[in-house]
Amino acid sequence: MLSKDENTLGTLVHEVAHLLRTLIDRRVDPYNLTRAKWLALGVLDRREGITQTELAEYLELDKSTVGRLIDRLVQRGFVVRRKDPKDRRVFRIFFAESAQPILSELEQVGAGVRADALAGISKQDQEKLLSLLDQVKTNLLNAQERT
Repeated sequence: MLSKDENTLGTLVHEVAHLLRTLIDRRVDPYNLTRAKWLALGVLDRREGITQTELAEYLELDKSTVGRLIDRLVQRGFVVRRKDPKDRRVFRIFFAESAQPILSELEQVGAGVRADALAGISKQDQEKLLSLLDQVKTNLLNAQERT
């Protein structure tokens, strides 16, 4: 049975995630980007050279959707596809040199969203929040493996 308390873990996580998505949508709109494209660029920033399949898994989207997303990023000059030297059937995704100026701006967008989300929370509490959320994530992953 669902709890009538509005501050349950699931409710709070859902509401926070919704508010973050809405804020990101608003902040990336002036760049003519969707949240999915912005997230894909963020993943590439951490894992440049990722395959389309790996990106689809990370974004929890199907491969064809991610393929179209990458096509649009290629058209905009943000990324390029390169054949994997070990497996010519596989393409890896890299940033295009022309994307560097906008990527710096998008990093600032991300920093602004984080700053707004964490405003008024001490650095120590921010670290504790992230640590606790990471533990919840680990607990849920472990629970999934047991079921």
